[in-house]
Amino acid sequence: MKLFGTAGIRGTLWEKVTPELAMNLGKAVGTYINGKTVAVARDGRTSSVMLQSALISGLLSTGTEVLDFGLIPTPTLAWGTREHGDGGVMITASHNPPTDNGIKVFNGDGTEFYVEQEGELEELVFSGNFRKATWSEIKTVKAIDVIDDYVGAVLEFVNHETELKVLYDGANGAGSVLAPYLLREMGAKVMSVNAHVDGHFPGRKPEPRYGNIAYLGELARELGVDLVIAQDGDADRIAVFDEKGQYVNEDTLIALFAKLYVEEHGGGTVVVSIDTGSRIDHVVENAGGRVVRIPLGQPHDGIKRYGAIFAAEPWKLVHPRFGPWIDSFVTMGLLLKLIDERGKPLSQIIREEIPTYYLTKKNVKCPDEHKREAMERAYNALGEALRSEVKEVLTISGFRFNLRDGSWVLVRPSGTEPKIRVVAEAPSEKRRDELFELAYGTVRRATEEAMRKG
Repeated sequence: MKLFGTAGIRGTLWEKVTPELAMNLGKAVGTYINGKTVAVARDGRTSSVMLQSALISGLLSTGTEVLDFGLIPTPTLAWGTREHGDGGVMITASHNPPTDNGIKVFNGDGTEFYVEQEGELEELVFSGNFRKATWSEIKTVKAIDVIDDYVGAVLEFVNHETELKVLYDGANGAGSVLAPYLLREMGAKVMSVNAHVDGHFPGRKPEPRYGNIAYLGELARELGVDLVIAQDGDADRIAVFDEKGQYVNEDTLIALFAKLYVEEHGGGTVVVSIDTGSRIDHVVENAGGRVVRIPLGQPHDGIKRYGAIFAAEPWKLVHPRFGPWIDSFVTMGLLLKLIDERGKPLSQIIREEIPTYYLTKKNVKCPDEHKREAMERAYNALGEALRSEVKEVLTISGFRFNLRDGSWVLVRPSGTEPKIRVVAEAPSEKRRDELFELAYGTVRRATEEAMRKG
């Protein structure tokens, strides 16, 4: 598809994401749902009000009634859409740089638009075959504050009070308007950094990967907290440090919740993205469940297809009993509950319940127009280098070589940025380093060759 990537539409302002695109997408969404009610919200980026206004104009032109939820996190928009709308649209570029923005579309039940629906929206945008309301059909924009009701719903679902001490890093993003108050309502003692909304993201880069938030480990030790929680720009992603200031690997966090849900259900299917690791399989299978891997950006598709009791990709966890969307607020609430119920610090819970694997990931810069050629070259070269060791090849969201010793290598093109992502995991650090050096070097050479050819 030309517009939609792995998580809605994203790109640099004026180059890809423009007011004209926002207006046309508003017209397409309004036409698609046939003039019903659409909830709209935005993150704190400098361009979000402009794009939201254009989107709303497009929706109104089709006879759609608009509910304006204002500046809120993406999970709150999903929940509010289920409660009040027939569809929803979030203006956000999530964890992308401040120069970017984007648009994400939701169904009336809070699920992100499925791949086939995004394709249909694209056809509408490019055809220009929009519904045009007569003057008497044009409806209103109604402002609604859903934050308090959403917080109440999360508190009711989590159903737990705590006295734990929490350090929260909001990345100057939309989560800052909600997370500290939710945690305090649970009884937690909360300290916050980067917890005022600022579309320039002055505190740190909005993506909560370790390199951007490593300073939180030392801060956690100095403050003596039980848990550190960091979010991204629109607060669907979550990253965690334990009470020792140790970063909790994304797969470890997924494995903790996957194990919890499978044990609660006495089995069941967990769907995870193609870039997740073997520790998840280990704990799920030992608890009597099964793991199914799916393409990036499609946890909602996986839930629907496999009847999953839990779905996740790195930093993004879906709790289907609460709602079929990525929700970091439910995740943080349940994590506090897990620590209290186990009666142990998080580091001990992880040490006792989750096996250790060694993983490295890094990006190779690659312009979008060269990704296909670079991926083909890398696939052929890596396949030849690993031929005698390959147990299984998965070709969703790029390609993944599962090897006979339990190691794996993944190469996938980013759906939102001009990058190719390289991941390697193994049971030992030495094996991991060998595989990553091979994979990363292969992708770099393949990218350079593709760019020279192009």
